[in-house]
Amino acid sequence: MQNTTHKAVVLMNLSAFFSGMVFYAPVATLYRQSRGISVWQMSLIEALSLALMMALEIPWGYVADRIGYRRTLVFSFLVLFISKIVFFAAHGFSLFLMERILLAIAFSALSGVDIAYLHRCNAGQKEFGYYQGSSFLGLLVVALIFPLFSEIFVQSAFLTIVSHLIALLFILALPREPVVQNILSSHYTGVVETLGRLARDRLLLLYVSGNTLLFGVNQVVTVFLVQLCYTKVGLPLSAFGLPFLLLVITSSTVSYLSSPLTSYFGRRALTLFSFVLSLSGLALLWSMQGVVVVVLGAVLVRLGATLVQPVYLAVTAKACEGPDLATSLSMNSLIGSLMELFLTLGLGFLAERNLSLALGVASIALALGLGLLFCSRSLLSTPNLV
Repeated sequence: MQNTTHKAVVLMNLSAFFSGMVFYAPVATLYRQSRGISVWQMSLIEALSLALMMALEIPWGYVADRIGYRRTLVFSFLVLFISKIVFFAAHGFSLFLMERILLAIAFSALSGVDIAYLHRCNAGQKEFGYYQGSSFLGLLVVALIFPLFSEIFVQSAFLTIVSHLIALLFILALPREPVVQNILSSHYTGVVETLGRLARDRLLLLYVSGNTLLFGVNQVVTVFLVQLCYTKVGLPLSAFGLPFLLLVITSSTVSYLSSPLTSYFGRRALTLFSFVLSLSGLALLWSMQGVVVVVLGAVLVRLGATLVQPVYLAVTAKACEGPDLATSLSMNSLIGSLMELFLTLGLGFLAERNLSLALGVASIALALGLGLLFCSRSLLSTPNLV
């Protein structure tokens, strides 16, 4: 049992590492433009893909609880691998739309199921941190190797196929998740019943909502709005890669430190500290006091979100324990996707008119998230989560 658990965790980390190697990520927009689609068409494709992914998220969790998490992971990574082949061959709107449809199917199948599989294999906060960090390490390799490409578009797209093939092979080698006796004796419920149970669990709903506000603000600010901040303080476009690399290093390093820091400080203190870090980072970004201050602000926002995510995964996996674990985790993920969607639209709209106002609203959203966390603080006292 112990050997099976260790093997499963190692293979999942390796698959995360290689699937994190999306070599074309730094030039994804330019790649698509070179293959004949406009920015508006990209936005339309992205919106359709996101809508499809959210629509499929809960049904895939329901299916995974019944056919098994390993089988669902194999399907997800197989479709993900096929999507990279389509991306490599794509020219024009229809094939790039097909690529994003495949990606939506793969990610909706993966969402919640990877955490459910690891949880069934007795993974705790430490293992969730390693799993999260492995994906960031793959992205770090991309950032280091990318400047070496001579034929950037062709080489980056082809190597992404190779890395995802390797990730698929590791997933195929996964053992079947252990069957827990008390779970086996429980009865499965429908999606409506599971949704109703989640809605009635006020503490869990508050906890999920508070944390997903932090994760959503981190995504919008450190991926999109921060680039506007760099431009405003005069950072040359050619130097944008340096803070990007710093953010990736921060994410990969902190993921591995989350568990020992939690053991030392406790879940409540670490969660509060994470929100304070991110709020401090937003204040620095809002001040716009030069390149160093802005980059430091982005690092603090990313640091706070990355530090608390393994805690969040451990708490929600334990709180959702039952025969419909993947369905419940998919519902949590859907809450996060919806919040991220609203934050992206709202903050993007504000940023076009007033960047400082957008960052101020992001701070208010984060403060609201902290308030929701305070209301659910007793959940962080639950034993045996790390």
